[in-house]
Formats: sequence, C-alpha cells, structure tokens
Amino acid sequence: MKLTILLSAWVGAVMLALAAPAGATTVTGTNTINGLGSIAAADPDLSFGAGATGVNVASFGNGKTYYDYAFSFTLTDASDVTVTTTATANGPYAFNAYAALFNNSPISGQVPAGSALTDANPAPLSLTNTAGLLALGSTNGGALNTLSLAAGTYYLRLFGLLPGNINSGHALNAISGTIAATAVAATPIPAALPLLATALGLFGFMGWRRKSMAAAAA
Repeated sequence: MKLTILLSAWVGAVMLALAAPAGATTVTGTNTINGLGSIAAADPDLSFGAGATGVNVASFGNGKTYYDYAFSFTLTDASDVTVTTTATANGPYAFNAYAALFNNSPISGQVPAGSALTDANPAPLSLTNTAGLLALGSTNGGALNTLSLAAGTYYLRLFGLLPGNINSGHALNAISGTIAATAVAATPIPAALPLLATALGLFGFMGWRRKSMAAAAA
C-alpha cells in the first residue's frame, strides 16, 4: 500500500526564515486525538478539520505562538492512500506548517510513543521523539515521502508556528484535509517473462526429445 502525504498551507508571499534560538523552547502540545474512523479502497473520502479539538494558538515563547492538532484513522485493507491538508491563517502573514504521520500515538505522555514540540533543532519547529514517525512534510523545504504500509491505525499530526506573541491576535482560521483510498494497482507481469518461460519450456522439451530418441536407438 502506498501512502502519499500532500501538505499545503496559505502562507502569503514568503515563508518565515526562523533560526533556532539560543535558548530552546519545548512545549507538550495537544493532548487530544480526533478519531476519523476507518477507510477502505473505494470508500468516500474522509474529511477532517471542522470541529476538531486541539491547540489553535498558545504561547511558544521567543515572541511566537503555535498550533497543534492530531487525528487518527484506520486502514481496513490494502489501499493507495492520499492525505491532503491545508492550514489557513486569519491574516496575510507568513507562517510555517508541518504534517507528520505516525504508526502509534504522537501525543506526548501517551504510550507507546509521544512527542513534544521544540525549536532546539535547526528547523523552526521539530519533534522531540520520532518513535513511530513514518513521514514528515513541511511547507518550508521538508521532503514528502511515499510509503508502503500495512492495514492498521495511523496518526496524523498537524502543527506549526505563528508569528507574534499571544497578544498578537494571530491564529488559524481553519485547518482541514481529506484522506482518500483507492485499490492497490496490480503489479504488471514483465513482458519478457512469458517469452522466457516459453523458451525454457522449449529447451526442456528438446532435451527430453533427444534423450528419448537416443534411448530408442539403443
């Protein structure tokens, strides 16, 4: 099963160029997972975002605020799955956005994994624990991965930094997305394979024929 994560965010003309501060900040983030249910190949898309519980805006320190949402969904069969997410701010200012896919809970303090958010690493915002992390994409240069996954339950975490302190009024107007599943495409048989099988069969028959003729002559 192939899973492609597509992440988009309306960020104005340019992205924030934020360097890691000298004094690192770490926050726990959301403590809620929004369950989206299950999806199989050819099912209607799962839509998410409206009414979701999470952190829209909270103080991150160093003159920034953050948002953080987590969702879970279950794949019931082998499928090609596309996850598309969009974050929209409440004004024409730049911000960064991340989407991370896990195969266990990404919420800090929950078993078996859990990850807080930090700016201790070079990226503007990163995860303190990458256990169970399958893919990570961002609007500021992070690569988006295509994965082969088994059926099971997966967790999508959407998070990012907003400019300005808690009094700036900066927040998200909306965070939304869809999860679509289609049947896994059958692996095509190489065109040369039937010809090879035919040739091997012909050689085997010719060898058997020679042995039979030699035995009859004796």
